[in-house]
Amino acid sequence: MKEAAEQASSQDHGSSRLGRWWWLAIAVIWAASIFVTSCYVIRPHEFFALVEDWGLIDTAKMAEFRIFWGIWWFTIVKGWHFTEFALLTLFLAWGTKACFPKSGQWSILVAMLLGFMYAAGDEWHQTFIPDRHGNVTDVLIDSLGVLTTTVILIVRSRRRSAEEGAASSISLPNQVR
Repeated sequence: MKEAAEQASSQDHGSSRLGRWWWLAIAVIWAASIFVTSCYVIRPHEFFALVEDWGLIDTAKMAEFRIFWGIWWFTIVKGWHFTEFALLTLFLAWGTKACFPKSGQWSILVAMLLGFMYAAGDEWHQTFIPDRHGNVTDVLIDSLGVLTTTVILIVRSRRRSAEEGAASSISLPNQVR
C-alpha cells in the first residue's frame, strides 16, 4: 500500500516536471519552424504557380489574385513576421514562468530579451542563405511583435497582482498591511 502511494507520488512529480517544460518545448519547436522557413525563398512567380497548382484559386481569378497580392503582400508577410515572434515570446514567457514559478515578471522580461535576440539572429542567419538577405526592417517588425506580447503580459500580470492584493485586503479587513 505504502509502495503504491510512493509510486503514484513519484509519477505525479514526474508529470509535473514534464508539464513545466512543455511550453519551453513548444517555444523551441516554434523557433525551429521560424529557422527552417527562413531558409527558403519563394519568388512571386513560384508562389503564384503553387497557388494555381494546388487549385486554391480558380485559373480565371488568378489575374485578380496577382493584383491583390501585389497590393497586400507586405501587410500579409510582415504581419506574419509580427505574429510568429509574438507567439514565440508568449511561449517563452509561459515556459520560463512554468519552470521558474517564483520568477514573477522576470520570466516575461527574459522571454522578451530572448525574442529580441532571436529576431536579430534570424535575420543574420538569412545573410548566409542564397537569394536571401538580412533586413533591419524585419528585425524591427519581429521586435514589435515581441514588445507587444511583453506589454500585454506585464499589464495582465500587474492586474492579476492588484486583484489578488485587493482580494486579500477584502478578506482580511482588520489586518494592517
